[in-house]
Amino acid sequence: MQVMTSRKLALALIVCAFSLTACDDPNLLEAQLPTASDVYEVFALTGTPASFPSAINTYVRSTVRVDGNGNFDVAFDITSDGKVVVYPVQKVVASLNPNRRVGLRKVEGTFASVTLAPTGTYSDSAVVVSPGEVIVAQSVRNGTNDACQFDISPFIYTKLTVESVTLANRSIKVQTVLDPNCGFRSFESGIPTR
Repeated sequence: MQVMTSRKLALALIVCAFSLTACDDPNLLEAQLPTASDVYEVFALTGTPASFPSAINTYVRSTVRVDGNGNFDVAFDITSDGKVVVYPVQKVVASLNPNRRVGLRKVEGTFASVTLAPTGTYSDSAVVVSPGEVIVAQSVRNGTNDACQFDISPFIYTKLTVESVTLANRSIKVQTVLDPNCGFRSFESGIPTR
């Protein structure tokens, strides 16, 4: 008699969930949640009090302060010439779980024209942008009790743009659109189909 290991049981549960979700077409998963647009004010990592929010948790849709917990996806700083440095969480918090990663990719076009997260490679390095430039963040969200723990794809995508930088108080206004559905890449309004 062969005993089912916890890994085999988890795989069996994922296959069952996939089968139930895609009853009509085994290759078709349907998104359940609409995309969400937000505008945030964050403060530079340097030159501001540590109690000020310098990061965004894209899935929770909230600004947060940067601490050792790494409860954010991206953090922000301002260069001496007024550009913005966007850091993925793993470049700010050294003690982070190695499976909790965020990739960034600068994309061509205006914020409105970027309607789909690109496929391919996302860098785990910081990205420097000027106001109006667009970045797409790919967040791995399949850890214990996380959004994509039992989904086929571990990725959540968010597009971001810096709307403005105020050097006097070192604040940054950031606009985002989040696709909260695991593996879906659309930034169009409503419930994504891709």
